[in-house]
Amino acid sequence: MRRIDAVLKIFLPLVLACGLAARAESSRPWARRNVAIVVYDGVEILDFAGPTEVFTAAGNGSFRVYTVAASRAPVLSQGVLTVHPDFSVEDSPVPDILVLPGGQSRGFTRSEAGMSWVRKVAARNELSMSVCSGAFILAQLGLLDGRPATTHWGAVPRLRAAFPRVQVKTDVRFVDAGRIVTTAGVSAGIDGALHVVQRLLGDDVAWETARYMQYAWEPHESASLPGPAKEALRALVFQDTERAVTLLSAQAARSPRDPVVLSRLGRARLLRGETKAAIKTLESAVALGDVRPLTLAALGDAQLASHANAAAERTFAELFRERGAAVDAYQLASAQGRQGKVDAAIASLGEAVALGFRDQGLADGDADLRTVRGDPRYARLFGQDH
Repeated sequence: MRRIDAVLKIFLPLVLACGLAARAESSRPWARRNVAIVVYDGVEILDFAGPTEVFTAAGNGSFRVYTVAASRAPVLSQGVLTVHPDFSVEDSPVPDILVLPGGQSRGFTRSEAGMSWVRKVAARNELSMSVCSGAFILAQLGLLDGRPATTHWGAVPRLRAAFPRVQVKTDVRFVDAGRIVTTAGVSAGIDGALHVVQRLLGDDVAWETARYMQYAWEPHESASLPGPAKEALRALVFQDTERAVTLLSAQAARSPRDPVVLSRLGRARLLRGETKAAIKTLESAVALGDVRPLTLAALGDAQLASHANAAAERTFAELFRERGAAVDAYQLASAQGRQGKVDAAIASLGEAVALGFRDQGLADGDADLRTVRGDPRYARLFGQDH
């Protein structure tokens, strides 16, 4: 199996799973989301690094993660780590998800530009999440009034006293209040971010992300994930391929038109090296309407492995339309390059570069692109036209 996840330095298996949760208001529910991580002088390291790790790792390109500060000036975290923000509030891309870490958050609340930007973003975005004392930023803007919320245990009395309209909860790792998620202190930001990933992309992606991070987290049983389904998913996430194929084959026999089960079974078969069987199963899932990125990515990889290059091109083209991540454009270019479609491959690589792909070393060594590298436009893509 090709490890194209190296393109974005995301070292998850290519069979990362997604759920069926989606943005109902979007015509492209699986489109890549912007995640803005706010930083400021005195921000707690793990408060912003934990969610950054989760969103960067989750979904193999489903999130574009960047830091934002009140200005472009470097900020100092806990007196030891200097952070150069990617953007200021004046030039930041519009975020779908806003993360407000804790630390010395009072300093940020004194920034008129920063607070004005948070107010504007939180009024329109998909979801805002605070970590630790980052809840005070939301509370000061009135965004927690009448809502349940939490913060670091040591800050609970102050939050209750300063903002009596907030329904402060204790002894919880996070509180989901719809468009606002608040978490307890420091490491709880990881739990909150995993919950957000689970809510937006599903059980599979969240569990696989936690597994990659070696973080003790797993989804609870639910109507969509009853006990037997959870055990089969556990086997898939932990790559117990024999057990996964056995359990998922039994589930598919009972529910032959369930695209989630078929997708999981197809990915399990791909892990076991059953490429032809995996393709057939994944194609069935797609035929039943499953256009989730994990299903399309797994199918495209299987098609490339079996040298069904034209089919892989169609699959990765659909994946790029659905999600629009750099890795999707790169895979599309690979499928096109295999077929000698130089113009199309150059165009797809251009899309990948525009979306943030910078690993020229990977492209230079990729056998799928050997028909492309001799074209002078290839060097220009990476700014090395000599």
